[in-house]
Amino acid sequence: MYEHILIPTDGSENVAQAIDNGIAIADEFGATVHALSVVPYVVTRDRLRHDPEAEAERAVEAIEQRCTEDGVDVRTEVRTGNPPEEVLAYSEDHDIDVIIMGTHGRSGLEHAIIGSVAERVVRRSSVPVLTVRPED
Repeated sequence: MYEHILIPTDGSENVAQAIDNGIAIADEFGATVHALSVVPYVVTRDRLRHDPEAEAERAVEAIEQRCTEDGVDVRTEVRTGNPPEEVLAYSEDHDIDVIIMGTHGRSGLEHAIIGSVAERVVRRSSVPVLTVRPED
């Protein structure tokens, strides 16, 4: 049923549950996990203090390590661009069967202003998307 599972990650704690679910499903079906982190084009003050490319590499390496420990085949990639667009493009480029992604659990005004990568992916994806809320 599932041969290729995409887990987009930004390295935050909000993705932990999605990673757990994605690896468990991959293990059950003998699927390959594709760990993807997208570095947004946005240049901000915060970017000057942090190295977003290095953070993205650490995020996919953490999934790679978990998969290796659990005996699950894994591929990793870091891209630069618009996160929802890059997630969807990766999905199409690699014949992904399901996307499993965390949400930030925002609601109300904060959600309306910031928007949601997960929501944009859900609305535009041609494959199923499993969204996982962070544990409270």
